[in-house]
Amino acid sequence: MKELIPVDVSQLFKYFLVILFCFNINLTSQPLYNQITDSTKDLNCLQENPIHYRRNDSTFLENYNPNDKAKYFPLNKVTAGTGIWTELNPNVPRVDYIGVDFVNPDTGWAVGLWGAVIKTTNGGENWQTIETPTGEILLKVHSFNGQVVMIVGHNGTILRSSDGGDSFTELTGITTQELWGVKMLNDTLGWICGRNNTLLKTTDAGLTWMPIATGFNYHYWQFDFLSEEYFMIACSGGKVLKTTDGGQSFIQYQAGSTEDLYTIYIIDSLHIAAAGNYGKNVYSSDGGISWTENQYTALSINWIQYINRDTGYITIGTISSFYKTTNRGQSWFNPGFGAAGEWQFELLNESLGYGVGEGLKITKTEDGYTTGRNLILNVDFRDVYFFTETTGFALSWFLYKTTDGGISWQRKENAPGGYDILFLDSLTGFIGGTERLFKTTDGGETWYEPNGIPGGIGHISKIFFINSLTGWAVKSRYILKSTDAGENWVVQFTAPGAGSFSSIQFVDSLYGWASIANRRPYKTTDGGLNWIEQTNFIYYQTRDVYFVNNEIGWIITDSGGNNLLKTTDNGDTWNPETDVIGSFKFHFFPDLLHWLINGSRRYITENGGNTFIDITNDVPTGFNSFGSVTNKLGYAVGGLGLVLRYDDTSYVPVELISFKGKIKNNKIILSWQTATELNNIGFYVEKSFDKITWKTIGFINGHGTTTEPNYYSFTDRQVFNGENNYQLKQIDFDGSFNYSEIVSVYYENLPMVFELFQNYPNPFNPSTTIKYDIPNTSEVSLIIYDILGKKVKELVNTKQEAGRYEIQFNASNLASGVYIYQLRTPGFTQARKMILAK
Repeated sequence: MKELIPVDVSQLFKYFLVILFCFNINLTSQPLYNQITDSTKDLNCLQENPIHYRRNDSTFLENYNPNDKAKYFPLNKVTAGTGIWTELNPNVPRVDYIGVDFVNPDTGWAVGLWGAVIKTTNGGENWQTIETPTGEILLKVHSFNGQVVMIVGHNGTILRSSDGGDSFTELTGITTQELWGVKMLNDTLGWICGRNNTLLKTTDAGLTWMPIATGFNYHYWQFDFLSEEYFMIACSGGKVLKTTDGGQSFIQYQAGSTEDLYTIYIIDSLHIAAAGNYGKNVYSSDGGISWTENQYTALSINWIQYINRDTGYITIGTISSFYKTTNRGQSWFNPGFGAAGEWQFELLNESLGYGVGEGLKITKTEDGYTTGRNLILNVDFRDVYFFTETTGFALSWFLYKTTDGGISWQRKENAPGGYDILFLDSLTGFIGGTERLFKTTDGGETWYEPNGIPGGIGHISKIFFINSLTGWAVKSRYILKSTDAGENWVVQFTAPGAGSFSSIQFVDSLYGWASIANRRPYKTTDGGLNWIEQTNFIYYQTRDVYFVNNEIGWIITDSGGNNLLKTTDNGDTWNPETDVIGSFKFHFFPDLLHWLINGSRRYITENGGNTFIDITNDVPTGFNSFGSVTNKLGYAVGGLGLVLRYDDTSYVPVELISFKGKIKNNKIILSWQTATELNNIGFYVEKSFDKITWKTIGFINGHGTTTEPNYYSFTDRQVFNGENNYQLKQIDFDGSFNYSEIVSVYYENLPMVFELFQNYPNPFNPSTTIKYDIPNTSEVSLIIYDILGKKVKELVNTKQEAGRYEIQFNASNLASGVYIYQLRTPGFTQARKMILAK
């Protein structure tokens, strides 16, 4: 075991440990991407880097503006310039999430920066953005009963919901402190804690809060409760406050060193774990009287939770590392899924857990963090390319593909990531990656490296083809050319000194320009046999270049301000476009009169650059790249999974945004929604059992032409066992038609009788599954009793439709023994025994 860090270690040595921690072989962090010395890295991809939240970070708070909320929230349909922009992903606020709470395996909330609150009711598969009246930093959320939901945050922010977290009101005038903990213990009793000895109590379900004096002046970072009477507070200075009388009096304990404790977990009345600043983690086996200080991790621990006396988990800030102990914190290891989230995780049982963290990180595990996944696509996309209106690729460190118009994306395993993507046709394409160039000839299924790419530091920042055979690419100091569809490349030119090319463009096979960092731009008039530096150009940093012909062109410099320059005389003189500032990169529609410029501000032109329309306020921050298939449709991508769709305002198609099917009362209910419609007569509903032969089973009238959302449904009463497949055939007034994606619904005979099955496993510890059949819609209750007949837990008490149900029962808080579980409906009661063996 490593030698423990002395309690009085100097601040300098602590920072030294932070650096060493990245190389600690016992606490392996997630791999970091190579740091490449390449002066074009910032010139190729616009990264509007988010400011990540840090506890005690005064610089962050000075730069934080609650009024910036709209920049990070989902984009509703807006008209900007010549078209309509629609956000396809992530459709939730693109912020750091700091707090999470689930009232059951399906329903939960996450909260974060700029007043962000999102809710799920299906285990994180889908999330809804909840409107809040604030742009403040929200830190924690909790609900006891799923109806009253409390949220706390900076500057005394307290939000309350009484409708299951679907809407919130702000409680004002209570405190101005930074609030870090909130807990509802029952329907009416709750607590809040925060900085500067802030402790608040409610006895009316959060409507009013009263201050509680402990007699101790610390920051109260977090608390945990064993019961309404017994709870503990993790404090600054390494203090722990304990009460056993519901907060009427408190006892103070020193838990190891004086580093702040940010998190605490009460395992039982004797066993408590806590952790905090600079990786401090402590454990008590005597109710908090004495503490064992365990191995430091060097980086601060934001959350801790144990599942029994020996086994627990911690999440570490700044590097998104997640660790497990099986010996009460004496040593820690990565359980497999090491990126659960920097700020908080919540294990609902030994298997199921959710976590939150920086950069739109919402995670889930279903096997106790051996594995896990991000629930929302949050990668930073650098480039995008679409073959058709529905099929395309988005590029980050990995390659993602969509076949439904950007609504869903699948990562292409074993495919490269990179900075630039280009396809010559539906099969042949290229990716410019770090140091290497990749090619595919099968539509992106497999990739290989063509010949002739020079090695060394630098990435392929731009690939440009003038036809199917002839193309150029730039990498660091090199301009590369291919004349055989990219199979073989030769170095055509090497920039002297520190020059590093950022982009390249040709008007025809002879006339081209290249932008560059650390030198003036280059021009060729002979297909690249000779490249001439334009010494008359006054700027040494250029990002991108575009010429419409030999005479007229634009170049983007790195000078800031009016950095888009135009020439009409073959580059002899240049003048700034005074209506455009903060330019970064050009993006084009097939009609080259119609193009976009992104940067610190965004612009669109439909007349070849004669005039520009500022669309900055209508497009989310983090817009990195844009690609279009037609003059009427395009897609933009950006940071934290941002995907936007652009539809020209002169063209409003029938945009089907959802099509679903579900079983209800032995029938299949189909439902679908359109966002817009143009000349829509309606929808034929077609059915198939083999997805080959289709039969029309109904018709639903459309709404003609509209930009408003519309909802449709159809009921299929002739349902058969097995897979029932459906598709929609949408018909226009001119007779043209389009088919939807296929929806498949699997149907099997519903139960004929009420029945309660034996739980499995049995005996169990601590979780087991209980199954039962309901043949018709009924009021259902499922209750656990102990052997004496005392009610222990009510698992179900609601009306349920016909079907087979299963529910997880977690008995981690119960003693070993025999228990009875009873299913009761009007006219039917059945009970079975089960054994809890700890």
